[in-house]
Amino acid sequence: MLNLFSTTSEESGYRLQYMEVFNWGTFTDRIFRIQPKGNNSLLTGANASGKSTFIDALLTLLVPAKKDRFYNQSSGVDKKGDRTEETYVLGNYAHIQRDGDLGTMTKSLRDKNTFSIILAHFDNKDGKKITIFQVRWFSGDELKRTFGIAHVPLTIEADFSHFDQKGNWKKTLDQKYNSNSTKKKIELMDGPIAYADRMSDIFGMKSSRSLTLFNQVVGVKVLEDLDEFIRTNMLEEWNAEAEFLQLKESFNTLMEAKINIEKVKDQIKYLEPINDNATKIQDLNEKLATVTHSKETAVYWFAQKGLSLANTELEKTNVKFNEFQAELEKLKEKEATLKNQETNLTVQIKSDDVGKQIEQIKIDLVQLEKSKQSIEEKRTAYNNFIQILGLIENPSIEEFNQNNQQIEEIRQENSLKIDVLHEDLRLIKNQADQIKSEINEAQTKIDFLAQHQNNITGTIALIRDEIVTLTKATQAEIPFVAELIKIKNPIWENAIEQHLNQFAHQIIVPEKYLTEVRNYIQSNDLEAFIQILAYNGFTSMEGLKPTVEENHLMNQIEFKTESIYAKWIKESIETEFNFVCAEEIQDRKNTLLTDGTLILENGNIQKDGRTASKRKEHFVLGWENTSKVQAIYQELKDFESDLESNEIQNKEILKQIQFIEQIKETISKVKNTYPSFAIIDTKDIVEEIAQKQNLIDVLNSGSNRTEGLQQELEKTQEALKQLTEKDIHNLNRETFKIETQIQQILKEIKRNEEIIQTLEVVSVEEFEQKHKELLTVDYFSVKIKQAEFQKDLETQIKSFEYSKRLAEDKIKQKINEFKNPKEDILLKYKDWRSDASALPDSAHLELVSEYQDFYQRLNEDNLPRFETKFESYLQETIINKIGDFRMFFENWSENIQENITLLNESLAEIDYNTKEYTTYIQLIANSHYVAEIQDFKTLLNRAISTGNDTIMLFEEKRDHFNEHIAPLIKKLNKEDWRSKVMDVRYWFNYKAEEFRRDTKEKVKTYEHMGALSGGEKAQLTYTILGSAIAYQFGLMRKDKANTFRFIAIDEAFKAQDEDKAKYLLRLCDQLNLQLLVVTPADNIHIVEDHISFVHYVERKEEKYSWLYDMPITQYKSQKELLELSI
Repeated sequence: MLNLFSTTSEESGYRLQYMEVFNWGTFTDRIFRIQPKGNNSLLTGANASGKSTFIDALLTLLVPAKKDRFYNQSSGVDKKGDRTEETYVLGNYAHIQRDGDLGTMTKSLRDKNTFSIILAHFDNKDGKKITIFQVRWFSGDELKRTFGIAHVPLTIEADFSHFDQKGNWKKTLDQKYNSNSTKKKIELMDGPIAYADRMSDIFGMKSSRSLTLFNQVVGVKVLEDLDEFIRTNMLEEWNAEAEFLQLKESFNTLMEAKINIEKVKDQIKYLEPINDNATKIQDLNEKLATVTHSKETAVYWFAQKGLSLANTELEKTNVKFNEFQAELEKLKEKEATLKNQETNLTVQIKSDDVGKQIEQIKIDLVQLEKSKQSIEEKRTAYNNFIQILGLIENPSIEEFNQNNQQIEEIRQENSLKIDVLHEDLRLIKNQADQIKSEINEAQTKIDFLAQHQNNITGTIALIRDEIVTLTKATQAEIPFVAELIKIKNPIWENAIEQHLNQFAHQIIVPEKYLTEVRNYIQSNDLEAFIQILAYNGFTSMEGLKPTVEENHLMNQIEFKTESIYAKWIKESIETEFNFVCAEEIQDRKNTLLTDGTLILENGNIQKDGRTASKRKEHFVLGWENTSKVQAIYQELKDFESDLESNEIQNKEILKQIQFIEQIKETISKVKNTYPSFAIIDTKDIVEEIAQKQNLIDVLNSGSNRTEGLQQELEKTQEALKQLTEKDIHNLNRETFKIETQIQQILKEIKRNEEIIQTLEVVSVEEFEQKHKELLTVDYFSVKIKQAEFQKDLETQIKSFEYSKRLAEDKIKQKINEFKNPKEDILLKYKDWRSDASALPDSAHLELVSEYQDFYQRLNEDNLPRFETKFESYLQETIINKIGDFRMFFENWSENIQENITLLNESLAEIDYNTKEYTTYIQLIANSHYVAEIQDFKTLLNRAISTGNDTIMLFEEKRDHFNEHIAPLIKKLNKEDWRSKVMDVRYWFNYKAEEFRRDTKEKVKTYEHMGALSGGEKAQLTYTILGSAIAYQFGLMRKDKANTFRFIAIDEAFKAQDEDKAKYLLRLCDQLNLQLLVVTPADNIHIVEDHISFVHYVERKEEKYSWLYDMPITQYKSQKELLELSI
């Protein structure tokens, strides 16, 4: 019989089958149930009978968030808060005035020991069954709630009769429905948000916000402001505030980085004079140490030098003394001879024994000739030695002394030469050892490369092999980065190898081997610098990146495509080595020149001028090594050639050493054998032989022999006088001077020896290298030079100490300024004192290095790190954050347009006016000009960089930030301005237009509701709400079975003409919506032909509500009886 009155012309979607309440408002102590079975139904009864109470239970089930629903909407007191979940659970039903008191008392049907359960069951034509339920109870004064969704029909009597406040009822439900099911049939939630999200998902709604539309429909009122209604009730509000806070967080992060940079720069400014003066003190200390060391060394050096010069001078003086002694001996012999000759002549004159005299002279001549021959033999031997030394042969006495002086110079020169030659010999031998080592290393490399395909050798290559063996991986699984890269153009080989060398030495290790490799590295002393590049999988962004320029580095190299790491390494290189390869510098680009010079866009320059970095045998890129093996083989040949040259040099040096040793031996023989000129001088003996011969001639003449003898005697006596009184006397005087000099020299030797004995042996090579001017000092000037030198050092020490005191005073002043800066510094940088307090006070200058370390850390670590971080944040803010922020509003704007289009698709299906011709409604959204909004759009557009962000200079990015981004953030920080401009819904004006369905001709525009009649307002209101329902509930989707098809309208027919009320019913029918109408009994005739069930509510004893559920047929037959009961 019911089918005749069915109101489900198309039973698609979820429809209400039944609803139950227990202890809700005035429905108390028993279960009350309505059962529309998916059909339209009517909830009616007298005023204050409990209709709105029941509808509020339905509203509570479907709109769980308190902020999104209003109770008792039909009464118009929804915002006063007279009805709450607590009052419904307690069953408040009246307020009475206390006796003798102006206050009122609330009367309730239940106390806080009660509990309340409400549920509703929906199903669709596909047989899916959904029960939503909520349970409430008090714990002390706090109302507790549990929300649930069941995928089976539930009833209060069958499933909740075992309720207890300890929560065991939940376990019972779970045991009953979930224990034997792989998929949970009962889902419990403690909060409304999860419950709303899950429910909207099950019912196929756009989002949980769609549930708020149910609240609006329940209490539908005639629209007064169409524009505002569409904006606030039909368009979703996006969380622009969250987007702003995200942007602001990025901005704050950026500003924090900026503040850090400014702080570091200010700290550097304060610390720079401290560092400079500390460096100056270090320099002064080094100079003082050097001068003091020179002063101490000078004592040793001058003592040693003085001793050496004194010994040399003693030797020279002794030679001179010996020469004088030899000369004196010779003069005395001559004196004895003259005296003897004088005696003989005197005797001869007296005796005149000529024959005997001549015989004696001849005997003397024979002896003199022998002496002469001996001297000549010595002179010949002397000449042989002198010829070896390249000096004057057959010298005069002056030339003999000149030869001795030159011999000393040769000795000293050869002494230096032989030291140099021995050093050269040592270096040559070391070089030979080095070459032999290089040969061995080259041969080892060749042997290693013969067993491998890559170009990397040495310790790091052995480590890689050990890792491969340890992990049982292949070399292809754990390669060097170098093995995946190959240079196309040989012109760029040297330059690219230089800059990719360190990157290429990294070893790639996939994630599955990382733990083993990490343990291996930590447990072994590898004695090598090793970099592991962890591979955790990779998603290539290659297709999303712009094509690089033709001369970019990426176009000069190729990658081993069969390797799984190739694309990963390719994108890493593209990011890390973003420069072009060119013959000359490219504007605003990182440019790599053919010689390996890298000119960065910020002006910095990098170049490796070391020879080794340019040698082919040191190149590592590529996955085959034939050319490298050839290069190393050629290097091996070069080494062997160098070794041959080294051996030749070694022999030549040994030959030179041997020659100098021969010279040294010759000099020793000359000095020891020929201490004086007399040994090789024949002049005197030749003269004496001539005199003897002359005397024989005189004696043999026979005439006037006595006179001749007398003359010879006089000559002899004159010569004897000259010899005794002048020559011997003068020579004795000179000999005495020499003896005095020797005594002075010996004293000087003793003095210097005593000084040296008190000192430790000091190396003076560095001292002599630094003070070469001292090397020319001689014996007679050494003491004067020492005094001058020491005086100069004292002057320097005093000057350095004075400068050091000034620098220390300056440091103390600057430390105090750093620890107690100006007030504006402390206000700007809150952690300044924390940084400063960690450093020592000015009283501890011995710890000034801590300031220098901090200064160095700021310059070399903190400042570059903060600048890099700032530039990264700046890049992120300019490119991503600001772009995302603007995109949010663009997306929201597009979403509004799309939503209007979707709403219009729903509206196009609704017949609006069918009198003369059929029409339909369309919503129009036009841009709305507001000065603040326009200002916001302008600022936002300017904040987007118009340049190529990847090549913008850092200064350009910083200026763009300061000029365009910071002003936008500053304005957005004003909450009132922000709230006006960031709600995109207010960027448009909204209106409705009516079109003929047959001609698409616009019939009417609806902007201001004040110009419409009450009926027109109602019809337009229903139409707009109908489109919103179709849009939010997804009624236009093809999958209609999973759409929500139920609405409730509380007393919407009150004060409406029947035509508009019937339009609403027809609209619901057109949208295939199941309708629960709430209206007083006097308006039932309007809807009774459109409903299948009636749920009749009555009030008993002025405090209890009672519910009767019946088909419309039963209601009609019992109508009069029910009305009489009222």
